[in-house]
Amino acid sequence: MNDIRWPIGHEPEGAAIHEVNFGRSTASPEAVWARLVDPTKWHDYYSNAQDVRHLEGSWPRIELGSSFSWVTFGARVTTEVTEYEPFERLAWTGKGRGARGHHAWLLTPRDDGGTDIRTEETQRGTLLVVLRPVHAPRVRRMHQLWVDNLAAAAAARL
Repeated sequence: MNDIRWPIGHEPEGAAIHEVNFGRSTASPEAVWARLVDPTKWHDYYSNAQDVRHLEGSWPRIELGSSFSWVTFGARVTTEVTEYEPFERLAWTGKGRGARGHHAWLLTPRDDGGTDIRTEETQRGTLLVVLRPVHAPRVRRMHQLWVDNLAAAAAARL
């Protein structure tokens, strides 16, 4: 898989949180992508995505420049899509009370027709430095659940 294209100020170096998750789906990149670019359906397979609200741009299928707010990890976050390459790359930056972050997804087709899924996120903020011992493992665990459930939902055509 190709590397993440980190925007300035969101690189892993110096981040309070940097988590990486991997998964595999028997579904094609197109099928995985279809579920990933519709935040209004994330809650169907990822319980940590709640109260998604459209703010600007393409909707309900997000594209470059789309923005929305949602509640994740108990906090309302305002998010803008900053990278959009259909069936390959999706990324957004977000900010919430006292924190900011960048979340990137990479989809890679496999020879068997399935998809390798990789996601990485960085988070910055003073409170996150303090909460890192508790929050980092939670982010890792919840993002792995997101990857695994996305892979399964795409394969099941949910």
